Amino acid sequence: MVRRVIAGAVLAGTAVLAAAGCGSEEKKDPPEVAWAGKLCDISAQLPAMKVPELQAADAATSKKSLVQMLGDISQRMRTFESEMQRLGAPPVTGGEQLFKDAMTNLMQTRSTVSTASLRLEKADVKNEKSLQKAVGQMGDVFGRFQTYQGPRQDFAKNAELNAAFAKAPACKN
Repeated sequence: MVRRVIAGAVLAGTAVLAAAGCGSEEKKDPPEVAWAGKLCDISAQLPAMKVPELQAADAATSKKSLVQMLGDISQRMRTFESEMQRLGAPPVTGGEQLFKDAMTNLMQTRSTVSTASLRLEKADVKNEKSLQKAVGQMGDVFGRFQTYQGPRQDFAKNAELNAAFAKAPACKN
């Protein structure tokens, strides 16, 4: 008798659990939307950048602040590269080539930033010509930043990924 009660309770419990599972399947995003969301998550997790206040009267301090800022930008880009490598290519037609192109653009931009930082660091603040040259190179770097908006810009050239970025909740910010 006890066995029948236990068996009945187990069957009833199983039926309740099975019924509870019905209709609770979570809709999964298509692979390209999930991938786009992960890429946007990488960007969102990077720390915010602080733009230094420059002091015309103290060129050495301003130079130090700018070198620090460029170093921070370079480090953010290096972190983004590393996280992108872990994420891998997007699951779309031509994804491998898109990924390669985006990585190349990101690495070239980071290299340009690093070079400008090194040149600015070596510039003699007491030598106006040296300082002007380094600041001019830094201006070129920021000019490149105005046109380069990061890997998402490269990936959005693909219609599937562009639509995926629009659908991914993490990309709506």
